[in-house]
Amino acid sequence: MPPSQLKRLKASLREQGVTGPQKSKKQKKQGGGPSTEQRAKRNAVLQGIRESFNPFEIKASTRQTKFPATTSRAASMKHKGVLGRPGVTKSMGEEAHKG
Repeated sequence: MPPSQLKRLKASLREQGVTGPQKSKKQKKQGGGPSTEQRAKRNAVLQGIRESFNPFEIKASTRQTKFPATTSRAASMKHKGVLGRPGVTKSMGEEAHKG
């Protein structure tokens, strides 16, 4: 049986260096806060982990692939369709409707 999602999350956070051993109060007071570049790197890593842990948020379109003879965009049709995020789009629409 594969590991639970929580165990996978903790393992990936450890591997990426986001979490580490706990610091004592004294160590926390002595060390300054993370710099802006460290924050940006950490946020990028966290965003990548979020995307890998939520595969159902991304939905591929169900368009049929066209025959190369029927379209002039045959070279660009090699990819597997358009990816969308229906949950994000819906929440953006609801926010626009409220405001």
